[in-house]
Amino acid sequence: MRFLALGGVAGPVLFIAVLILSAGLRPNYSHATQFISELGARGTQHASIMNFAGFVPSGLLIAAFGVSLLHVLPRQRFSTVASAFISFFGLGLAVAGLYPCEPGCPQEEPTLHDGVSIAAFLSGIMGSALLARTFHNSIAWRGLSLYSAISSAAACACLIALASSLDSRVLTGLWQRLLVGTLFLWCAVVGFRAFRSWGPPSDAAYEG
Repeated sequence: MRFLALGGVAGPVLFIAVLILSAGLRPNYSHATQFISELGARGTQHASIMNFAGFVPSGLLIAAFGVSLLHVLPRQRFSTVASAFISFFGLGLAVAGLYPCEPGCPQEEPTLHDGVSIAAFLSGIMGSALLARTFHNSIAWRGLSLYSAISSAAACACLIALASSLDSRVLTGLWQRLLVGTLFLWCAVVGFRAFRSWGPPSDAAYEG
């Protein structure tokens, strides 16, 4: 059970590695303007690599990390809901890989992939925001409170910038990578911290 916490580290590392590999297989692919999902778009070359070596396993690892938080954090309403949000973030990534977008990921006709992706991003943002509150009220985790709040706010800002760039497609890929990178880094930091401090949560060390 303890190693589930490392899903927060392994999932992002695996995803980024597969992203770099998949992009390298497409000489004309642009990280600055194109969606990550375009590497796994339906019917495109090497799409299965991004989907089944990147999205699906990485998402499941992050979902496992979310489950692990239920074991190490104080059993409070906010921490339980936040852990569920983080798990849904991971599951959303996995489902996005199972239901890829059309080539170019056009926005004119939203698909299941689009809806799941947006829900996953919002879940990651909400989960990290709620955990900022949980961490603030926990003596053992208080050091991660401000970082979690900043990460959530930064990810939210990137999501807004991403949405604003959809029509022009100027720096769309960059905003998406900053969004994903912010949430992934947060998962890795918290996952590693959870792994190191593994043990039953102590409600006595919770203020609130």
